Amino acid sequence: MLALTLLLLGPVLNPALPSGNLVTDSCWESFAPRAANAPEASRTTEGGDAVLSLASGGKRFVYGGWRCRVEGIEGGGHYRLHAQALPAGIGSARESLTVLLRWKGNFGAEVAPAYVWETRQAPSAQGALLFDRVVQAPPRTKAVDVELVLQWSAAGRVSWRQVSLTAAPPPSPRKARVAAVWFRPRGAKSGAEAMAQVAAFADTIAAQHRPDVVLLGEAINHAGAPGSLDDHAEPIPGPTIERFAELARRHSTYVAFSLLERSGPDIFNTGVLIDRRGRVAGTYRKVQLPQEEVAAGEAPGYAFPVFQADFGRVGLMICHDTSFPEPAVELSRAGAELILVPIWGGRTPLVRARAIENGVWLATAGYDYDSEIVDPQGNVLASVPHDTAAGAAVAEIDFNRTFPEPWIGNWRDTVGKQRR
Repeated sequence: MLALTLLLLGPVLNPALPSGNLVTDSCWESFAPRAANAPEASRTTEGGDAVLSLASGGKRFVYGGWRCRVEGIEGGGHYRLHAQALPAGIGSARESLTVLLRWKGNFGAEVAPAYVWETRQAPSAQGALLFDRVVQAPPRTKAVDVELVLQWSAAGRVSWRQVSLTAAPPPSPRKARVAAVWFRPRGAKSGAEAMAQVAAFADTIAAQHRPDVVLLGEAINHAGAPGSLDDHAEPIPGPTIERFAELARRHSTYVAFSLLERSGPDIFNTGVLIDRRGRVAGTYRKVQLPQEEVAAGEAPGYAFPVFQADFGRVGLMICHDTSFPEPAVELSRAGAELILVPIWGGRTPLVRARAIENGVWLATAGYDYDSEIVDPQGNVLASVPHDTAAGAAVAEIDFNRTFPEPWIGNWRDTVGKQRR
């Protein structure tokens, strides 16, 4: 029941933590900032559970919902918000349905609310969405307003139920060790020889640093070697894939790079992610081709896939992709947490901006560009300048680390919810 049921979700809580739902059945009140755009709110009971319903009533820019004030929140403590929503007539659940946690306390500065916006299908009811997330209360928090919101949907309706807020342990770290390699093949007589040079250096990096993923440069079967695209392009799977699959298995690491791929009559600049067992975990064909690659006969890709690694969700971009905001936006919207970028050269502010804009981790492996690892705020954690000797930028990142900022909160959440 909304008021009394203890929702047994996820790991068992620390016995020192308060147990039970902090949300009470009697706390809910409907709200709307403007009567002109207020949703129609109703409350019923089904099977012993309270159901909090909202309907737009034909109002295109409807905004409002249900609110519950919860006292006794511990500043710095972690809390798990759980709610189930059954929507109807809604085009974009991400835009129109929101759970907001508005923190209350003596902060001394504006504190942004916490969004709970990512959802998954609820197993108990067809079409129902499950909002389920652990968030951290800001220091000096005393209370929180839990808001269940319907917005901007002229025909939208939603029923909220099974809402709970419970004390929770901090999320366990989700760490990955990334090695972004700076190595430029030189003096190779063929694309195969250039690739072999890269493989030999990558082998030393993997042995020395034991990373979870090794990122290498762009077109590694072409860079530094004479000849045309047709001379170097190869199928997938092919010799380059086989060479790095063996390296990945031997060092139990993921490996990412781009190569010239031949597919029928066409040639693509293709990013590849190989998993720890030497299998191709995913491929990505470069979408944003510079004119010199178009004029050389390369074909473009048309999609930005995201791949599930055992340490997190990974997207690939290649060089000129970083010159445009759309590739990183599409990867972020698809759930990428880390973007790996084989890059020949580029403009540093734009590349780092892709991490900042989307609140994601990003790593580059360049030739005329520094190989570096950048956090979601654009800070460089490790770097190898492109005008120095070959090496690797190595850093450990934690996907469960958040980056709260005054006024805007954790930007990945803010942009994830507010981007239209």
